[in-house]
Amino acid sequence: MSKGMLLYTARLVGERAIALGLFLAASHLVLGTRALVWFVVYFASVASAAWLYRTSADTLERRANIAATKDSTPTWDKVILALFWLLAYFVVYWVAGATADHARPVGPLFVAAIVFYVLSTALTTWALRTNAYAESVSRVQTERDQQVCSSGPYAYVRHPMYSAILMWCVAIVAVFPSWAVAGVSVAVAALIVVRTLLEDTMLARELPGYEAYRAQVRWRLVPWLF
Repeated sequence: MSKGMLLYTARLVGERAIALGLFLAASHLVLGTRALVWFVVYFASVASAAWLYRTSADTLERRANIAATKDSTPTWDKVILALFWLLAYFVVYWVAGATADHARPVGPLFVAAIVFYVLSTALTTWALRTNAYAESVSRVQTERDQQVCSSGPYAYVRHPMYSAILMWCVAIVAVFPSWAVAGVSVAVAALIVVRTLLEDTMLARELPGYEAYRAQVRWRLVPWLF
């Protein structure tokens, strides 16, 4: 594994460690069964990056190297990414810890939420495995002669990785049910919807063949809905 990928994996683990620390700080060091299961699965999801490195190393290397694309990334995407990163990786866990009901039992809805989160991780992994141009930022990669990806999950929705984030938004509210967590989740979902609309417009304008792909695959994020 390259130095860049080692740093990328360390960043993923570090973000999750900070999230756990924020949750514990806000909950006065009380974890609880629901949070314990969530964080075990959350940390375990890093394994998907290790698997992807065996099959799509170049894609992950490019996702990890955000600094190399800063000059060609639109300002709107930098703002959305920064807000998304803060809310989805850190703020939501502080809020979840501060409002957690540690006595709430683990029931079918909780199990379904964990399964939904695992499925969202699988969808992200599938999309990354399929699309060699799936960088972390929204831009047209003219230097690589970017082509439209219409296979795998992209045959069903145009932005499957954003669909996976919406699945995460639903899962985390079901795991840590509170109005505050729901508020953060809705804010994250709103950012993703805005990013989808802006990116879709940019790709239609700048990426050859994307307009025809939009006509073929009608749904941006959720089949038969949006």
